[in-house]
Amino acid sequence: MHPILFKLGPLEIRSWGVLVLIAFVVGIWYISKRMQKHGVNPERIWDLGFWVALSAIIGSRVFYVLYHVPYFKEHPGEMIRFWEGGAVFFGGFIFGLVAGIWYLVRHKKDLPFWLTADYAAQALALGMFFGRWGCFFNGCCFGKETTLPWGVVFPPGSPAYEIMDSLHIHPSQLYEGFANLILFFLLLILEKKKPFHGFIFLFYMMMASLIRFLVDFTRYYEPENIVASLTVNQWISFVVFIISGVIMFLLWRKKSSKN
Repeated sequence: MHPILFKLGPLEIRSWGVLVLIAFVVGIWYISKRMQKHGVNPERIWDLGFWVALSAIIGSRVFYVLYHVPYFKEHPGEMIRFWEGGAVFFGGFIFGLVAGIWYLVRHKKDLPFWLTADYAAQALALGMFFGRWGCFFNGCCFGKETTLPWGVVFPPGSPAYEIMDSLHIHPSQLYEGFANLILFFLLLILEKKKPFHGFIFLFYMMMASLIRFLVDFTRYYEPENIVASLTVNQWISFVVFIISGVIMFLLWRKKSSKN
C-alpha cells in the first residue's frame, strides 16, 4: 500500500526494493551462520549469495517481462526498472538455482552440496515472507476480486488499481508470505529429524510449489497466462513438485539400501 517509503531529492526509495534486499541479506546471513558451525568460511557463503541473488533478480524480471509482453511492447523502457516491482518467483528461482548449482559444483571442496541446499531452503522460505510484503506494499502480484472481509483495495497509481480499480481483492501476496513463514518453522522442526542431507531442500521444493499452486487460485492473471484452466505458474509448480518428489524418493531409497 506504500510503494515509496521516502524520497531523497529526486531519488525514490521503494518498499519493494528495500524488502527484497532485506530478504536476500537475511537469507544469506542465515545460511552463513548455520554453515559456519560446519567449518565453512562465511565469506564463501556471501560470495555464493551474491551470484544467486544477482541471477535471481535477472531471472525474475525476465519471466515478468515474458508474462507481460503486450504491456512492455508499449513501454519498452520499463523492462529494466525492476526496482519498482514486478518479478516472477519461478523465474528468479530457476536462474538462482542454476547459479547456485554452478557455484556449489565449482567449490564442492569447500561447500557440501546438499547440506548447503538444506539451509538455503530455510532461508528461501524466510526470505519469501519478507519479499511478499514488498509485493503487497508495491501493489503487484495482486489477487482476484473477493467478498471476503479481509479483501483489500489498493490505491490509485498501484499496479493492482490499474487493473482492479477500487474492487476488494485477495491479498494473495500475504497468503503466500505467511504460508512460507509457517513453512520456515516447519523446516526448522524437520531439520532435527531429517533422514539425509537434501531432505529439507526437497521437502521445501514440494511444499513451496504446493503453496504457489494453491495461492494462484486467488491471484489475478492475464488470459494469455492461463493454459488449460491453470496458470503457467501452477503448471510449473506441478512439475517442480513431481521432480522434487522423485529425487527425494531416490535419495531415500539409496540411503535405505546402505543400512
